[in-house]
Amino acid sequence: FKNKEPIIIELPPYRFPTMNHIIKRSMLEIKHFLTRATKFIIIGVLLVWALTHFPADVPIASELSYSGQLGKWLSPIFHPIGINEQLVIALIFGFIAKEIVIGALAVIYGVEGTALAHHLYTNVSQIQAISFMIFTLIYTPCLSTIATLKNESKNLPFVIYSVSWALLLAWVFSFIFYQTSLYFST
Repeated sequence: FKNKEPIIIELPPYRFPTMNHIIKRSMLEIKHFLTRATKFIIIGVLLVWALTHFPADVPIASELSYSGQLGKWLSPIFHPIGINEQLVIALIFGFIAKEIVIGALAVIYGVEGTALAHHLYTNVSQIQAISFMIFTLIYTPCLSTIATLKNESKNLPFVIYSVSWALLLAWVFSFIFYQTSLYFST
């Protein structure tokens, strides 16, 4: 298929975007993100509330609530990286959207604002907090990302592999940090 004909492709003239266009587009994208994020946050916090308040005959956010049972069931996986049952529940809801993690912690602990910060300061060690942050930063960003990955790749095994890889990577990095920190702090 050797051909000596030159390839001619007509390209439209490129232009720099105007500041007005940049601002309008940015505002539209921010509005879209906030609308989508707000929906996820509200739904996520309501789900956290339901799981921490049911069954009705048990204390709120106790080990007997649905969230407590789920956290207890998953705690053997997260214990080696220093993440307690309450933080496990926050991570699960952070899987919906990472913006939910703080709201989930507030509902789980039954406090808000500076009281939440004080509660975490007194009940979670610095090493645990950093391990939790490492895991949160590395594991799957959110359900929207997974949905986009599924739509773009059209390959469910690839999506499952990607999510599993992110979770494993997050766990390994948190494990290395947490266990190394414990080793050197004693």
